[in-house]
Amino acid sequence: MGPPTSALKSNVAPKNQVITEALMQSMARDQSCFPWLMPRRNMKPSIILAITLVFCLVAIAGGNTRLLTADPLTNLPLYPATDSRLHLGNEPTRLRESNVCGSRMQTDFYTVYDSKVDATLVWYGAHLPGFKKTHAYTANRSQDTFYNSEGTLAVSVTGSSGKGDENTEAYSVVYTRFQPALPEKAIIGLNQQKVICQ
Repeated sequence: MGPPTSALKSNVAPKNQVITEALMQSMARDQSCFPWLMPRRNMKPSIILAITLVFCLVAIAGGNTRLLTADPLTNLPLYPATDSRLHLGNEPTRLRESNVCGSRMQTDFYTVYDSKVDATLVWYGAHLPGFKKTHAYTANRSQDTFYNSEGTLAVSVTGSSGKGDENTEAYSVVYTRFQPALPEKAIIGLNQQKVICQ
């Protein structure tokens, strides 16, 4: 039998050696014989690196965000609650151009965050002077559209699902440009999710 020191160096007890408590403790301290424990030593720097990268990306994104105050398609005022909770900006989603009653319809879509429908409508009522307003309740959502008397511009506020008289969270706001102008009856019909061209 070899001395216990040779067994400690190799972390393997010779065939006939008695495994003592001291030998077990030394083997436990040297984790190279337990490969499944190895990643724990390297985990802390990896977590720190991941957290640092996330903060750097947020800082970079935060420096490049642009908060719009007017819709680029219509040049009408834009509701502040279209900026996300993370303040990543409020660039619109440009929907595909379409034709309605012989008029070209261009549309910008925005999601609304943390705002009730009533508060959103009050804001638009104050910021769109001279615009008319039509209200409907379709597909379990409130639908309100502000439109100019020329029939060329419209802003539609859609509520989240709820009852007809419920003040739900605002879901979205859509800015629309019609070229040529759309008749008032057609705009009211669109707010009710109907196409009325006469």
